[in-house]
Amino acid sequence: MLDSTKLDSTKLDSTKYKTKNYLHFDYRVKIENVESYVTDHSKIGNHSFLPLIRYVSSFEKRIEEKNPEFDNRPIKTKDRVIMYAGHMDNFIYKYYAEVLNKDFYNKFCMEKGIDDCVSAYRNNKVGKSNIDFAAEIINQMVNYKEAYILVGDFTNYFDKINHELLKKHLAEVLNQPRLSKDWFNVFRSITKYGYYEKSFLNEEYGSDESIKRSNKKSYFENISKFREFQKNNKTLCNKNKFGIPQGSAISAVFANIYASEFDLKLKEIADEFSGIYRRYSDDFILVIPKSDIVNEQKIRRIETDTRRVASEYKIELHKDKTGLYLYENDKIFDIISNEVSHLDYLGFVFDGTTVKMRGKSPYKFYRNAKKLITFAQKVKVKKELTDLPYKKKIYGLCTDLGKNYNNHGNFISYAKRAQKKFDEISPNTNNLIMNQLKNRKKKIEKMLGYKIHTKI
Repeated sequence: MLDSTKLDSTKLDSTKYKTKNYLHFDYRVKIENVESYVTDHSKIGNHSFLPLIRYVSSFEKRIEEKNPEFDNRPIKTKDRVIMYAGHMDNFIYKYYAEVLNKDFYNKFCMEKGIDDCVSAYRNNKVGKSNIDFAAEIINQMVNYKEAYILVGDFTNYFDKINHELLKKHLAEVLNQPRLSKDWFNVFRSITKYGYYEKSFLNEEYGSDESIKRSNKKSYFENISKFREFQKNNKTLCNKNKFGIPQGSAISAVFANIYASEFDLKLKEIADEFSGIYRRYSDDFILVIPKSDIVNEQKIRRIETDTRRVASEYKIELHKDKTGLYLYENDKIFDIISNEVSHLDYLGFVFDGTTVKMRGKSPYKFYRNAKKLITFAQKVKVKKELTDLPYKKKIYGLCTDLGKNYNNHGNFISYAKRAQKKFDEISPNTNNLIMNQLKNRKKKIEKMLGYKIHTKI
């Protein structure tokens, strides 16, 4: 193992450290101007991290039944708490996350035989995404011919991470008897984090838009002004012995490390019965081929063992999202309800024969398209325009013309990529991903009220 006090083993790639445009308590900085500070472990050991800024992101989620609160539409709202760090702190978290992943966690996973098991937030899985991981699992399942499947979900994972256990696992991965000063400072800033509510800051100083319009680059003129504000407005703190913020650049790597013992135990179970185990963030799956020694009674015992392991390492499994299935005769059976069912994994649904995207994915695409087009049409009427505004955005997000939109593409290009990947990786399943979007041009044209004169 490497000496974690020598951080120069991972050379900082400045192209990955973009200066971001959000407002915080400090000014925006360029990585070139602070690189020597960010990579100096003695400086970080004494660094004073700024409080985070917290806000709640609400989004609509599709459900099976109609919801009277939303005009009987099959949706509900889901809240996600997001916290983000100051500009300098963000660079520190990003760099330490990169070092932790590349120099320590990746090596730890390879040495322990779980490198293929953990797929999210890994910097040695470049070019792979949830599509690849879902296709690989489904293809393996089909190759087994008959298999038992245990899927699970960690409940409120980031909010439930036990600090003492995280500290222990972090020290093990870093190969340190106790955390060095810089690593402890980073660890403490993420576990005993301070924060202010974004809504409170906006009430005090105006909206972010109005502050930016006045050419201000921060909520405060300088750090001294912020410290004055701090004296009069006490920083809110996480006083619990559990929970880390979602949104910081290092939180996801810490979350992976926290589950390392769980991963090792589940990998042992998979190996014992010639199966496979995979975890993507807080979603995990265990697939074990059916055999003389692995029957329904045995898989139920394995499920009990999995719950025990989760409890031992202070991970709570979501009751409603933990399922036990049998893949047999080109069908998926729910063992608990004893009914024909399907496997829902990483955004894809497998019924034993066909693979599709979750139904809510195309639904969300069309709903967002409708919302954007309706907004543009209202602006056109209000401003008495002759042409529809926001065409570039509409075509970029809602049609095949947006394959390179914002350098990432859009939902259609995602679906095309998924179709191609599944056809390559899982050739023995009937992959109907693009079928779910086959009438997209007509549907978008109907929303627009005119034909798009280009072949898409």
